[in-house]
Amino acid sequence: MNVLKVAGARETARVGFALLARRRRLLALTVALLVLGAATALLIPPLLGALVDAVIERKPVRDLWPVCAALLGAGVLAAAAEWAGGLLLVRCLQGALSELREQVFATALTLDLAVVEEAGSADVVSRVTGDVEAVTEAVSGVLPRFLQALFTIALTAVGLAVLDPWLALAALLAVPVQAFATVRFLRRSRPLYIRLRREEALRGQVLIEAVAGADTVRAYRQQQEHLDRIAVASTAAVQTQRTAARERNRFFAGLNGAEYLGLAAVLVTGFWRATTAGLSIGSVTAGALFFHRLFGPIGALLGSIDDLQRAMAGLERLVGVLQTAPVHGEPGQEIKDAGVHVSGVSFRYAVAPEREVLSDVTLTVEPGSKVVLVGASGSGKSTLARLLAGFEKPGQGYVLIGGEPAFQARRYGRPAVLLVTQETHLFTGTLAENLRLARPDASDEELREALRAVGLNAELDAAPVDQAQRIALARVLLADPAVVILDEATADDTMEEALNAVTAGRTSIVIAHRLSQTRDADLVAVFDGGRIVEVGAHAELLNQHGVFARLWTAWDSAA
Repeated sequence: MNVLKVAGARETARVGFALLARRRRLLALTVALLVLGAATALLIPPLLGALVDAVIERKPVRDLWPVCAALLGAGVLAAAAEWAGGLLLVRCLQGALSELREQVFATALTLDLAVVEEAGSADVVSRVTGDVEAVTEAVSGVLPRFLQALFTIALTAVGLAVLDPWLALAALLAVPVQAFATVRFLRRSRPLYIRLRREEALRGQVLIEAVAGADTVRAYRQQQEHLDRIAVASTAAVQTQRTAARERNRFFAGLNGAEYLGLAAVLVTGFWRATTAGLSIGSVTAGALFFHRLFGPIGALLGSIDDLQRAMAGLERLVGVLQTAPVHGEPGQEIKDAGVHVSGVSFRYAVAPEREVLSDVTLTVEPGSKVVLVGASGSGKSTLARLLAGFEKPGQGYVLIGGEPAFQARRYGRPAVLLVTQETHLFTGTLAENLRLARPDASDEELREALRAVGLNAELDAAPVDQAQRIALARVLLADPAVVILDEATADDTMEEALNAVTAGRTSIVIAHRLSQTRDADLVAVFDGGRIVEVGAHAELLNQHGVFARLWTAWDSAA
């Protein structure tokens, strides 16, 4: 399965820097506060060392008060500066992420449906949910800790070198071990996280396909095949997660070993310097505290790499959406009338090219007439609806709306065909806002008229009521397409009047949920195994005593 683009590190960094550049003042203040906090905290180990020397020298308590006050002041100032800097950093990064999220969402809405479906809808969904969540977690917690640790390590290393260069050299023994563990982890983990994101998207896609197409899966008796696909996709993702966890464990083991090695070296060197060079016990204590103070920041810095790797993989996928240019179809063509002509159409889905879903389908629908498609689940009715709506292109043959290819057909500059399914989405907001998705410039009175036509009485400024199917039909009236396709969009007999209001005066193609809908149809097309096996009026097909007659008898008996 093809997926949307994944940006490289250079392109991702370019987008990130552009977002942060628009917040340079806030970022500069943030850096200043973090540096101030780290620099002030440098005073704590020497002050503690001074206290140790004062106690060893048995100085009076009054001489300790100034040191204690300085120690308290340094701690409070360092904590306040780091807290304020961290807060501003989160605000800055969250603002940049919010802007990126809006750009990604806006770009995703411009992508052609064919591009999204070729990638798999779960790929897009996982990017604007799971990947955004991973980046958000890093921005809110991991990245602030990472930068604070970076400043602390840099300034603490300077302080340790000023205190005694030999202690600083001893502390450097930990660096090769840390560097080896980090480089090894980076080299192995990044491909794992990218692969894991891709595998999780694939797992979501096969689940969505199996659940959304449950009726078709059962019709073709492909349950075990889909269960096997889900199992394979899930196993692949779990195995990658286990491999990534094993690499993380090895990485943290290396960091712990480096800490123990470095502290032991500092203590041994401190003992040597105290006995041979006259270094005070307080200075040795300060040196050990300096190095010990590095434990947390170094652990946070290197430990954050794991979370940052996951976030980086998510960020690259988000930026990849921005790099996926919309592949718009050919320019729209104004239709001559509302007639529909399907000739010799065959079709296979890219996800299952071995199965021909439609085979040599031919159908002519006169302008303003009503056609009902009937047949078992998986017989090809919904696939033909997608071709008529221009969502797919036929592999062979052609589909014309008003004399123009379906994917180009326009009426007054808007799509000439509107497909309505049972999967109607209601969005957060008022009823009026949901209705104006179909026609943004509609007046309140036009909205009320559309609602009355489909039998719905509700306040426009209220939240959408639990009448998704009626709202979907009201949207059709507002959009006023030349051709409307209703793919089992009405679930019960109470919707008949609303259905009649929508189909009146326009070409309509109804995929029947109930065979009673065929009584007032101008034409009935019977599907079986991807072919149209019978075409005619309701009474005509009953008199033929063929497939439709058998379906009607079975349905009428059950009813």
